[in-house]
Order: sequence, then structure tokens, then C-alpha cells
Amino acid sequence: MNRELLKLLQKALRGELNRTRRRKTGSPWIVGGLTAAVVAISYALHQPKAPPSATAKGAELICAVGGVFDGDTFVANCPEGEVKVRVFGIDAPEMKQEPWGDRSREALRGLLSQRDPVRLRVMDRDQYGRTVAQVFAGERDAGLDMVRQGRATVYAQYNDSPIYRQAQTEAKQARRGIWAKPGAQQDPANWRRLNPR
Repeated sequence: MNRELLKLLQKALRGELNRTRRRKTGSPWIVGGLTAAVVAISYALHQPKAPPSATAKGAELICAVGGVFDGDTFVANCPEGEVKVRVFGIDAPEMKQEPWGDRSREALRGLLSQRDPVRLRVMDRDQYGRTVAQVFAGERDAGLDMVRQGRATVYAQYNDSPIYRQAQTEAKQARRGIWAKPGAQQDPANWRRLNPR
């Protein structure tokens, strides 16, 4: 819903609330409902919007690495503000997939130094509001390195890059990381389906 529509709705609700109060015949439920609606709309209007440059597809940002949550998600401190980043094109084991989740997170921490800036190439936003970005530490593609190390899989639903697929094939053949032995860690998406939160 755009801001102009929210403002019109807020104005209309305030007018109806005032008319209901003047009539003295309004149900307390109506008055309470209208008051709650006005408060909710006011809250929505005053929420800070994510910086457009941090979410615009194709934008390139230079940021410092904040915390690393898992093998494919971290916080970046950018000039535009704090951005929660989902690394493009990979799917890492969940933290509850022991010990694979911890190993994957440590691998990403090793690639993304908190001392050196990273470059983000914004690809999209995901369903959780995270900025999906290809992440470069120096000239290295961190997502591709995670796949090469066997610490993440190619997220085939969103990434059809032959370079990533080749890296995964090589990691499988060399039995690196999650490919060292068979198990649920090799398909994080399937593990999530079988283990809902």
C-alpha cells in the first residue's frame, strides 16, 4: 500500500472516529476499533523505509561485515544503513544441522573478514525482506567459494550458473565439506521441509 493511500485512509478513519464520538451513540467496540486502526496506520506511515540503494536490483554497495548468522546470511554495515544479506545462489546447511551448520558459518566468516570491506551486487529481495546479493571479498565471489569448499550447495531454483554447478561437481568428486559423507546436510532445502521451525 502506498503512503498516499495510507494517509487518505488515516484521514477518513479520524473523521469517522470524531463523528462517532460526537454522536455519543457509537459502540465502544467501534470507537476502539477505529482508534486501533488510526494508531496502526500512523505507525505504518512513520516506519523507516529501507534505503532504496540497498534494495535496488543491480545496485553495488561497499560495506563492512557485521555478524554472520549462518553459511548464507550475514549483516552488512553499509553507508545507507544496516542491511541483512542473503548470499545469492547458494544454500547452506541450517544451524540445527549439526555439525554442518556451524562449519558452514565458520567458512563464511573466514571468507568475509570484518576488517576488509565487501562488495555487494544486489540481485533481489527475498520473502523475508533480506537483500539477496552476490558477495565479493576482494575479487573473490564468496558464494562460489562456499560451493567450492563444499560448505554450501548451489541453490538451483535461483542460480543456473554453469560455473557454480561445475564447482559443486568438483566439490562432490573431491568429497569436500558436506560431500564427505552422505546425509541430510547435502540438501538443506529438503532438510528444512522435513524439519519445520
